[in-house]
Amino acid sequence: MYTIATLSKAQQHANWQGYGLTAVPSLAKDPLQFFMNSLLEHGDLVPITLGPTRLLLVHHPDHAQYVLQDNWRNYGKGSMWVAIRKLVGNGLLASEGDYWLRQRRLMQPAFHRQRLSELTTTITATISEMMTEWRTAEQQQTPIEMAHAMADLTMRIIVRTMFGTGISNAETQELVTVFADALRLMNVRMWTFFLPDFVPLPGDAAFRSTIQHIDRVVYRFIAEGRQTPNTHTLLHMLLEMQDEVSGQKMTDQQVRDEVFTIFMAGHETSATVMAWVLHLIWQHPDVERRLQREVDEVLAGRVPAFDDLPRLTYTRMVIEEAVRMYPPAWLIPRTAEADDTIGGRTVKAGTTILISPYVVHRHPQFWEDAERFDPERFANGREVPRHAYIAFGEGPRLCIGNSFAIMEMQLMLAMIAQSYRLRLQPGIDIRPTTMPVLRPDHDLLMMPVARAGEQTQY
Repeated sequence: MYTIATLSKAQQHANWQGYGLTAVPSLAKDPLQFFMNSLLEHGDLVPITLGPTRLLLVHHPDHAQYVLQDNWRNYGKGSMWVAIRKLVGNGLLASEGDYWLRQRRLMQPAFHRQRLSELTTTITATISEMMTEWRTAEQQQTPIEMAHAMADLTMRIIVRTMFGTGISNAETQELVTVFADALRLMNVRMWTFFLPDFVPLPGDAAFRSTIQHIDRVVYRFIAEGRQTPNTHTLLHMLLEMQDEVSGQKMTDQQVRDEVFTIFMAGHETSATVMAWVLHLIWQHPDVERRLQREVDEVLAGRVPAFDDLPRLTYTRMVIEEAVRMYPPAWLIPRTAEADDTIGGRTVKAGTTILISPYVVHRHPQFWEDAERFDPERFANGREVPRHAYIAFGEGPRLCIGNSFAIMEMQLMLAMIAQSYRLRLQPGIDIRPTTMPVLRPDHDLLMMPVARAGEQTQY
């Protein structure tokens, strides 16, 4: 069990003055452990000075709430987002100010309950396709690398809900590969945010090349969408959105930026969570049995529909607990626009605020035995500690696609649990790594084993 050191005012002040460049090797080697140690050894507010760059690690849920919700206008995206903007442009994820507010209002209808229900059939059909492919792997006794399989599946889902079902599997797979490369290369720039943009880094040219590659594909779909609208896609909805004040529609550039944003927010994050879910279920046979029991009782062999989701309560609890332990967006950076005070500490304008959901979700004052996988934490009637669960952010910039993500993962997990047990290959030790989402650090090789009396024929 974690315990936090009790620090005197003098010790806190000493930490404020002295936690500097010596932190860089530890931070670079193992960011997660560094952030956890900073909480356990130095408390809820931990300053770091890297030359001219001031950082403040914010670990307490109340302080995170203050930055993300209560005084959110004073905490912009800041310099760590420069690399992200190179990929997603001025989309909803990275934009700020009045432009962001306008885009948020425009995008909100895409994630209303009725719109989500219309996407269910496309999602379940895509999952069914994967289930069929798994039969071959089972028959040939070939293990499946689950992080890659989930990334492939979520990209297929995003591509088909965005562009329609006409896109080929080969083109979808190409997008999966190129977008994964872009994220990996973006990570280098994100963690060297304190360097001027004109300082060349290894991978800069490859990063630009991958973005150009994805641009060519996306702009082609935008052009086709304007010529031949498909009313059953997210792209069509983006193309038809109108500002309620000016009546203007989005330009091709704006649509492109929102497509990239949805790809980034809805592909890698859900895929990573599902990889952790499957790994955790393998580690906890009791959870697996209860999950299968619920799926069998609720669905009775059917492909799940949107209206089944409220009854798949344990399925959702498993996902929420996995997200608590391994939040894909493990770091939320902000920058103070003006001088402020957090938890009694003065924060100078320009200070980079780093909030780690990974740490907040393990804060010993709010989570008992935080390293234990326990879906019951999210059972109906049990109160989740206020502001101590920030897997999808907090405040006005709460992830707009969180309902889509939970729906998608419930459908994925329910359909997998209907037909298969997954068994990790021996000798694999899995730990989290930041790339930039919280991925498993080794191939998650798992063997699909058909359940006796298989529940569903896809």
